[in-house]
Amino acid sequence: MMSAEFNIQQRTAINLIQNDFRFIYTILRNKDQLQSNYNVMSMPFLGTIIDGTEEWIQAFNASTKEKLEVPIFSSDEQKYYEEMRASIKFIDDSYANIRQKLSNIYNDSEIYFASLCKPIARKMKLYDIFGADIVGSHFCGNTILCNYYVPQYKFGIEKGEELQKYSEIGGKYIVLFDAKKEYCVDKNMNFTFKDYGGFVKSPFGNRFSDKFVLFSIVCQINFIMICIEKYIKEECTTKLRFEYLQYYYLTNVLGEINETLNTDFTIDQQWKSDLFRNSMAHYKIGVALKPSEIKYDDLMFGLTQKYFRQDYLSLKKKILTNLQSVSDQIEEYLRI
Repeated sequence: MMSAEFNIQQRTAINLIQNDFRFIYTILRNKDQLQSNYNVMSMPFLGTIIDGTEEWIQAFNASTKEKLEVPIFSSDEQKYYEEMRASIKFIDDSYANIRQKLSNIYNDSEIYFASLCKPIARKMKLYDIFGADIVGSHFCGNTILCNYYVPQYKFGIEKGEELQKYSEIGGKYIVLFDAKKEYCVDKNMNFTFKDYGGFVKSPFGNRFSDKFVLFSIVCQINFIMICIEKYIKEECTTKLRFEYLQYYYLTNVLGEINETLNTDFTIDQQWKSDLFRNSMAHYKIGVALKPSEIKYDDLMFGLTQKYFRQDYLSLKKKILTNLQSVSDQIEEYLRI
């Protein structure tokens, strides 16, 4: 594939794509350390990478006589990855809809695990309802959120072979984009897991409530802040891509949360940009940057300078500060 002739903007997009597939390759290579639900919690990001890459390839092939002979989605893969990619917008919705979606999954989980118990245990509610991923002292995922992330998932239905089939194209892209090089990771990071239900009460009880919604939001933030940002020790553009998307969607929903729950969570919205968000969600460098605007000494080739007049690391620091602030505020509110 890399023998094709690419213009400056296309080569820049390929560089960003390659970085993202190195992230996927790193996860795959370290699967023994990444216990609990790391892979499922990462699915919105994997979907964004793989679906965005396939979309970029389709656009390239439509714009030139020289076609890239690389895999593209079947109709089933297209639907699957579109749904996986859409899950990154978990909080890009009204608060009422977010709450309802999580409530439905929570209820399904409780019914399913209750059905596995003997009648006496079911009557006494001695069964798990959900599990939570913990890294250090922070919650970084939960099984209700994982259920939301997996396209077409239903409790009790095994889809291992189907998921393996859908993942094959990602492996092919790793090879095609020459991304078989691991990032350095924190081998000392400890990923643990705890089930809640029955006598084991979560910090906010075992009944679904608004606090569980906030808990899921903080799980999503912490997964990015800890399991991606801190776990991957090298700097890579994949980090800012997903940190910015999380920041962007938080700016949309926090106001409604405050109105609904009478809370006062805050976030600095001055770094919100629809154009930059589109650049983070896709690989359309040719749309975002003119050849003269590309900066080769910058990790993101000048995207942050164009939209914010900030270099990559300066903007990243501001986004991380905001994400950490929101996480701290919610954790304090939930007393976790």
